[in-house]
Amino acid sequence: MKLITWNVAGRVKKLPRQIEYLATLQPDIITLQEVTKTTAPLFKDLLPSLGLKHIVCSLDFVIDSSYLKGPRRYGLIIAAKWDLSNPEIGGELITWPERFLSVTVETPHLPIKIHTTHIPPGSSNGWIKIEMLEGIFQTLVAENYPYRILSGDFNMPQEELPTGEVITWAYKKNSKGEYIPGRRNERWDEGERNIIIGLKEHDLEDVYRKLYGYSKEGFSWLLKMKEKTWKRRFDHVFASNDLHPVHAEYLHEARIEKASDHAILEVMFDIKEHTNKREEVKHENFRL
Repeated sequence: MKLITWNVAGRVKKLPRQIEYLATLQPDIITLQEVTKTTAPLFKDLLPSLGLKHIVCSLDFVIDSSYLKGPRRYGLIIAAKWDLSNPEIGGELITWPERFLSVTVETPHLPIKIHTTHIPPGSSNGWIKIEMLEGIFQTLVAENYPYRILSGDFNMPQEELPTGEVITWAYKKNSKGEYIPGRRNERWDEGERNIIIGLKEHDLEDVYRKLYGYSKEGFSWLLKMKEKTWKRRFDHVFASNDLHPVHAEYLHEARIEKASDHAILEVMFDIKEHTNKREEVKHENFRL
């Protein structure tokens, strides 16, 4: 099973090219971030041609759409080759509910609970970022479902060192290039760290690091300022161990071509051995 997650950057003119990239990759499931009220209908029209006939969009679940502007103009899409059930957006724990979309994908092998999110950057939205991360963490810890995937654009971490040390945005670099505590406090550090590291204890492990450790550099977003370049691994897929991820790769061609400012993250799972376990999974409706 192939899953693609991609922040499509709300680029209307690039949408046909984005569809071409997705068609080339032939995914079974996709999760998209930075979908807008303009691009959502276009994706809904075009994705079925890729075999992704089952589509849900978080913007469709917003009762009062008057606030979908400015930093909140973005939504999410999950699309799959197979039936989708129990679609819903974030509940009371999620500050911006349209930024957390969940469905159950009825694969031929077993049902998988898919979550996708787009965490707003703290640089422009302050503590909303941490409130979102805290709400998602509480939601996922309380959830009781055997096969789960969390994907999306998390706008973190700041850096990952080959030693396995994760640097959150609670830290800053001094003139010596050393990371020291910044103006953000321990709550900020914990909010980011609970997701990027802490979900492992709740059977949602960072697939890329699970497969390759910290010796392999990966990034999904690039910042260039004058002669300096910063590589950030902002886009992630976390998954239950029983889904057996076997491959994860950041694909940069679309980013380099400026179809989006984010790389595509492609993840492969080997779930065939669970075919006979399908009847063991109890379907329940989970309120987020």
